[in-house]
Amino acid sequence: MYHEIQMADNRDIDGFLLSSDCWEIHLGFGISELYRYWEDCRLRSEGFSYDELGIAKRRHEQRPIIIDSDAHFVEGATIYQQSETPLNSIALLKLSGVMRSQDGISTRGMDSMIGDLRAAYSNSNIKGVIIETNSGGGESLAGTMLKSAISERNKPVVGFGHMVASAAYRALSGADEIGLSGNGSESGSIGTMISMDRKTLEDYKARYMDFYGATAPEKNSEYRSAVQGIFEGLQARVNEKTVQFQNEIRDERNLRGGTAKVAETLNGAMYAAEQSKIRGLSDWTGNMNYAIKRVNALRAKY
Repeated sequence: MYHEIQMADNRDIDGFLLSSDCWEIHLGFGISELYRYWEDCRLRSEGFSYDELGIAKRRHEQRPIIIDSDAHFVEGATIYQQSETPLNSIALLKLSGVMRSQDGISTRGMDSMIGDLRAAYSNSNIKGVIIETNSGGGESLAGTMLKSAISERNKPVVGFGHMVASAAYRALSGADEIGLSGNGSESGSIGTMISMDRKTLEDYKARYMDFYGATAPEKNSEYRSAVQGIFEGLQARVNEKTVQFQNEIRDERNLRGGTAKVAETLNGAMYAAEQSKIRGLSDWTGNMNYAIKRVNALRAKY
């Protein structure tokens, strides 16, 4: 029964796997999120409502929060209404779950988060932004989108992370600082991957015919070859994207150590807070109060 539910209700996941192109995701995190999705599907099939599953609550918890100058959360305030925002406030944004370019059922996509960031930039009562992060990454494009929006800032943006991996790390690498929340927090997983369902490829080959313009022979060439069981093109693509990602982090972060040490830092591994700081992946370890202090200290830059 569980297998039947899984196969019937995971079309969104299948579509994500097939269409997201390159991923930047920590696989253990991704598998955990996948199993949570399947469990939601199972409970829905047994009659549990979306409210009972807490899906609406998950979205609500990702809303931006205003922190006033006394470091108190301001109930009911919104970054989109300057008149409701106390002077010298900080906008707390939440980056959690699998990162996608657009909204999902229970998560806000980067389109929404970028809107929040730009609203914070344009609200003159907000003096800085903290992006509290608990994400193992997701779509490569999602990390690129968020990082680009962070680069538009006209006030301090500080990343405050519990888990900051892969696409999430790419995004925060463009912030003024990255801090981790405690000894058990982690960052890293620098690298790109492509995941494809062999059965989906087989079904596609059996069911579909594609016709391409004769003057565009390289269009979708890696995927056309993959349908035929030839994967060298995809491997070359993921190699290229990984090197681009690694070079980007070299440029953005003051990574410590010699050439071999830096290569080790960028080899796809995850590092706990102490090692993250030693290697230059993070700048400090502390709590939310310390993140607020760092925003205040960085105001002089702007």
